[in-house]
Amino acid sequence: MKKIAIASAIALASITAAHAAPTVYGKVLLTGEYTDVDDKTAANKDTSTTKLVSNSSRIGFKGEDDLTDTTKLVYQLEYGIDVDADTNGKGQFYSRNTFIGLAHNTMGTLLAGRHDTPFKLAKGGVDVFNDYDNVGLGKLMVGENRVNNVIAYKSPTLVGVPVTFMAAAVLSEEDKDADVANTDIDEGANGYSASLAYDQNGVYLAAGYDNNIQSSKTDSAWRLAGSVDMGKMNMVPGLTLGALYQETDVADKSDDEKSWLVSGKYKIGATPWAVKAQYIDTSNQSGFKDRDAQEIALGAEYTINKATKGHLYAAQIDTDNVSDKTIVGGGLEYKF
Repeated sequence: MKKIAIASAIALASITAAHAAPTVYGKVLLTGEYTDVDDKTAANKDTSTTKLVSNSSRIGFKGEDDLTDTTKLVYQLEYGIDVDADTNGKGQFYSRNTFIGLAHNTMGTLLAGRHDTPFKLAKGGVDVFNDYDNVGLGKLMVGENRVNNVIAYKSPTLVGVPVTFMAAAVLSEEDKDADVANTDIDEGANGYSASLAYDQNGVYLAAGYDNNIQSSKTDSAWRLAGSVDMGKMNMVPGLTLGALYQETDVADKSDDEKSWLVSGKYKIGATPWAVKAQYIDTSNQSGFKDRDAQEIALGAEYTINKATKGHLYAAQIDTDNVSDKTIVGGGLEYKF
């Protein structure tokens, strides 16, 4: 019996090793948020609200399985969670980056499924308010797309230098041979996105390009992004600075959207506090002539332990002929 038990244990261990269980991960970032809106449209409907916001809360399952000595199957199933309600317009659970693919030791990784565009990912960590639903780059700029029916390739570091290339084709769901009126978008054509990024010793530089991405009605867009960890540059420990510039040719609009962003985040010495600030300026927002928008945001983070962090933030978002919006929020984040 002992021999049988030992053999069974060895067999089970072998199966477990060959087919590793997926890693379960996620986070809850729940904040209370007060918003005051001064409506500048003809409706002149001012509002103020206090609500709970689930922000970028999510749960995911990811893993890999060796196929050969050099190739692995990789997968990820990640879902956003509406913690405080059963619907947010997308359902309580909604798909984020979900894919299956192949990763080769030297040739890179090929993915298929739903994924952020390389253009979106090119921003790196420049947007220091990225995790909040109602504050950050995505509220003022076109192009923050997570797309369906995508086939994406990510290179390993190129020729021994810390540069990576990523490209994606967004397969069209339309069986049409027609253009969208007054745009360069072809409804029956695939969309494309690409990025090139350098990342080493605290210096990050990237360029991204989108073409025919119908989910944001973008004819084309390009962006440049960069950040510097001043501590790793032996200058100011704890300080990271970032910047981004972007131009977007919006479908059926005559004026290009032009946007820029500057940001900074500072970890205060040996304390658990970090503070951050960001400014965004957009002209011809979403392609509307003379619709200019600005956002200034301030925030603080308090690290309680490795998994738990407190958040405080405030932002002023002013959009010409639309609204002036004040947002104040705070809450807790737990990662697992």
